[in-house]
Amino acid sequence: MKVAIVHYHLQPGGVTRVIENTLRSWAESGNDIDAVTLAGRPYPGSEIKRVGLVEGLDYCDTAEAIDAKVLAERLVTAAKQTLGGMPDLWHVHNHSLGKNPALTGAIACLAEEGHPILLHPHDFAEDGRPENFKSLREVYDRTYPVAPRIHYAALNKRDHTFLEKLVSGTESQVHLLANAIPENQAFQAEDTCPKGIPSDLYLYPVRAVRRKNLGEMSLLAAAYPDRYFANSLEPTNPAFRPQFERWKSFSRELQLPVTFGLGHQVDCSFHIMVAFSEAIVTTSVAEGFGLGFLEPWVFGKSLCGRNLPEITGDFTDHQIDLTNLYERLEVDLALLSQPSELRPRIASVLSKFFLDYGVEEPAGSLQIAYDSLVRNNRVDFGRLDEGLQEELILAATCSGEIRKSIRSQAKIERLDSSLIEKNAGSVCKRFSLSTYGTKLAGIYQDLLKATPGKIEFVDGANLLGEFLSPSRLNLLRTT
Repeated sequence: MKVAIVHYHLQPGGVTRVIENTLRSWAESGNDIDAVTLAGRPYPGSEIKRVGLVEGLDYCDTAEAIDAKVLAERLVTAAKQTLGGMPDLWHVHNHSLGKNPALTGAIACLAEEGHPILLHPHDFAEDGRPENFKSLREVYDRTYPVAPRIHYAALNKRDHTFLEKLVSGTESQVHLLANAIPENQAFQAEDTCPKGIPSDLYLYPVRAVRRKNLGEMSLLAAAYPDRYFANSLEPTNPAFRPQFERWKSFSRELQLPVTFGLGHQVDCSFHIMVAFSEAIVTTSVAEGFGLGFLEPWVFGKSLCGRNLPEITGDFTDHQIDLTNLYERLEVDLALLSQPSELRPRIASVLSKFFLDYGVEEPAGSLQIAYDSLVRNNRVDFGRLDEGLQEELILAATCSGEIRKSIRSQAKIERLDSSLIEKNAGSVCKRFSLSTYGTKLAGIYQDLLKATPGKIEFVDGANLLGEFLSPSRLNLLRTT
């Protein structure tokens, strides 16, 4: 079987790792698949052996994008040159993310030409990314092709449900394809802790982007002065730098036991940082797959912090115990300096959010959104923007009762080794490379067995409506 894998680039990150693991999974599962990976930038790694560079495939906005038909022709030429003929199918990552409208259009062209295609979205322009969505407006009516030989792969049950609704009544299929987690031996600490690694470290191993909710890590630091918290990486996106620096200075002023960007301040590997941590912590408010809920266990570490049930439901179905995580971290609304201003603030954000997407705000959305944030006059900290979060952290530093309440909800602690081992075993069994490789090869076979049929395009507005539900509002993702 000849497969052309397509992504904008192969820089280090989530999708690149998925592609690398995909190639490894075929080897482990014994599937004979001849693949080339097409990208718009050179690959800096070594695991992907066959890479084809395609001009015009990399990230770009609408003004910079090349003609979609030209890009489709270049993709076909690059695939044929490497594979020695036309690929049996195309496996395309994130075609609808809005990072390059030419790719979205090119996939529509390939679909209309009858090519078998597996579309594999990891993130959605419809999910809190209005700028990405705007770049798709000229091609949005052709973003989601459907046909017997056009299939979709979803990372989690939420996305699977949304995509099923999107293609309902068509002959396209939607497959649940969770990412693979390579088996890792638990990281072993060296005899001497590297300089700069704090004792009693609770490590948040993420890059500083807004959805990672770093303010909540500071709140935990305020509630647990006997522990030390740190995230690993600074932001690379300049847009996130000012708030990152603000959290650093704010936490320093309050003398909180927390470091931002620890990995840039110590001379040791990520593995060593993990090895010398007491546990792994997460405060993220949005994830595509949720790798951070699985990897800590195979690292031999506890996981504590915020749960995301719409993502982790898949994991708990596979006997991974996440009951120690909290779904909300509630603080008394009266602790805000102007609690009555929260409702009009939500109203303003909602109005702008729907306007940015060019969608009319539904009736009653303000009350729905408010009720999802506030319950019994207590607000979920992780649903607030940074300014409001700062107010509540400051209140926590001044009140033992508030800190006690946070500790009773958060339960930040190292778990028993038996639970760690049990969860690690479940992760390795359910999300192994060989399991992934077998599943993906089966999806390919299902796709190729389908009888070619008429190509149509479904209305993405149905998908947008699912993501824009007011009940899902989070001020960290809209302001």
